[in-house]
Amino acid sequence: MSPASARAPTLRSVGQAAQPKGLVGRFFGAVMARLNHEMNLFTLEQLDVHPGESLLEIGFGPGRLIAALSERVGNGKVCGADHSDTMVRQALARNRTVARAGRVVLCLANVSRLPFASGCFDRACAVNSFQFWPAPKEDLQELRRVLKPGGLLALTLRQGAGSSAFALGHLAEPSRLPEALRTLAAAGFRDLRAETRRLRHVTAACVLARA
Repeated sequence: MSPASARAPTLRSVGQAAQPKGLVGRFFGAVMARLNHEMNLFTLEQLDVHPGESLLEIGFGPGRLIAALSERVGNGKVCGADHSDTMVRQALARNRTVARAGRVVLCLANVSRLPFASGCFDRACAVNSFQFWPAPKEDLQELRRVLKPGGLLALTLRQGAGSSAFALGHLAEPSRLPEALRTLAAAGFRDLRAETRRLRHVTAACVLARA
């Protein structure tokens, strides 16, 4: 097998992780739902959601955190933006009842151009997606635009592959925490702090910041 052929599965895996498509994308959605479960719970804990609030998740994938957020927010509203049509369909299927009731709205959209009014969300989050954002500083400024003044952002990142057998490309990258902190400050966020926790497969860092 040539070196290029040996690298191909990893490159394809990273591409599917960034933007799942088709049958393989649906499989990746199922895998992400399992691998990101603990990171989702960690993020939910740090967000400290209250009933009646309006929430936004960027890169919601298979929609497992969306479901948990909709339970916590009660009569509030949960919105999501993901640039994968495959993930939008999967997440809508998972959240069909609350979506039909209008309590969950999931959009096919890129973080660089969010289809929401300025200052409409109390809290926002993104789990294991920051490494795929096309223009991190500008994307964070766009996210800050849709948050209310003082709104809370939780940006959760993998810190390493740990003992996981699923070290596919982006899971083996070095820590993104320093880059995330610098970029958040450059994008105008304040009161930055990071909470780190050792999970089953990885160490996760949740960066919290105020708009």
